[in-house]
Amino acid sequence: MAVLYLDVDGPLLRSAVPGEVWNAGWEIAPHAETFLRWAVEHHTPFWLTTRDRSGSHAGIVRAFRECRNWDDALEPLLLQVMPLAWEASKAAVIDMQADFYCVDDDPGPFDLMLLEQQGRRDRWIEANTDVFPDALPAVMTVIDVLSE
Repeated sequence: MAVLYLDVDGPLLRSAVPGEVWNAGWEIAPHAETFLRWAVEHHTPFWLTTRDRSGSHAGIVRAFRECRNWDDALEPLLLQVMPLAWEASKAAVIDMQADFYCVDDDPGPFDLMLLEQQGRRDRWIEANTDVFPDALPAVMTVIDVLSE
């Protein structure tokens, strides 16, 4: 059982209009519900996202609710993932000693530097559902194989 640090925009939410990132609106990525259910049932997931840096679910749930393909049945699942409070750097709140994976489409350079300094850059798993709609099943497979 690994600790999973989950970004929202990119891995779990994507542009509602292919090829358009800004001002196109958002949609819940393909396989997001399956991925979240897997994360909750098999790992210890945390939200680590700019959608809410306060350690609250409010901004995270709001982001999903604003998607054109929102389903109320998803909210209880979102609430099972614990949000983390953070300020300048996502990587600064990661427990570098843990068995963890950071699922993010585009971590900042400072975050990558911190991961690299700790010898943990290999724990970042890129997931960009705007570019690769089936990224989440691929992430599940990678983590399952690496966690064996």
